[in-house]
Amino acid sequence: MSHEENIKKWLSGELSDDERRRFARTKEFDEINKLLGAVKHFKAPDFDIQGEYSRLSENVMGHGRKVSLYKRMRPVLKVAAVFILALTAGYFLYFYVLPSSGSPQWISSQTEVYLPDSSLVTLNAASSIRFSGKKWEKERNVELIGEAFFDVKEGVQFKVQTDQGSVTVLGTTFSVKDREDYYEVTCYSGSVRVTTGRKSVVLRPEMTYRELPGHTQMYVFSDQPEPTWMNKESSFRSVPLNHVLDELERQYQVTVEAKDVDVTRLFSGSFSHENLDIALQAVTIPLDLHYEIIDNKIVITVEGK
Repeated sequence: MSHEENIKKWLSGELSDDERRRFARTKEFDEINKLLGAVKHFKAPDFDIQGEYSRLSENVMGHGRKVSLYKRMRPVLKVAAVFILALTAGYFLYFYVLPSSGSPQWISSQTEVYLPDSSLVTLNAASSIRFSGKKWEKERNVELIGEAFFDVKEGVQFKVQTDQGSVTVLGTTFSVKDREDYYEVTCYSGSVRVTTGRKSVVLRPEMTYRELPGHTQMYVFSDQPEPTWMNKESSFRSVPLNHVLDELERQYQVTVEAKDVDVTRLFSGSFSHENLDIALQAVTIPLDLHYEIIDNKIVITVEGK
């Protein structure tokens, strides 16, 4: 198989495990990996079409001969050029075409999203954001459903709006979780102001604010530069069991039923996103619970019943 075929299959996810391992040892893979790392920080620049055309014409005519750049490009660079062109087209389509035809579209799934100012949003499972690219320079406003981590570049006020509250910052890193009957904001650097229907608080690094039905809570943590779910692990600190099971369903896309179990019990611990059995054991064993799979559903019961 040629390098070009390998590259195409790798980009489309069609390589087998053995082919992927062999391809990962090639020089072409190393060059593409470096390219993708650079593209992650890509932001469409202002482009002077007439100026670039004039400079290109001078270069070609000055040498007194025609130059076929495409023929001289290596296969990897061909793919890189197409990749960058597609990224640029997508950038202008999303930020300048779609908003003009109506409301900004929701961006969903567990993914990274670069905003127009290169601020980065990482979405957790079953989460979505939307924003207006046209208004971004004056209003850095993001709507969030679910949970996300924000790495915000310095600039004008940045605001994250959810159903249960809002967070405003200038430049910082923080996470927001807005699920049913659960609202939580954690500050990792800088400071953030959290405003809900109950109160307004300012969080400094290593501080978390949480609202649950009937009460609010603020606490301090340490040695945690980002949410654990970004490293494929969900962690909890004195969280009602029903919210833990909800997160288990989101991460594994399964159905969990707690039968004759007190789901208001508080759980402190974590579970992995990579092995369902181990995750279930991590949640059930500390609480003396038992689980089994019945008709494609996970049923959790009290141990011994």
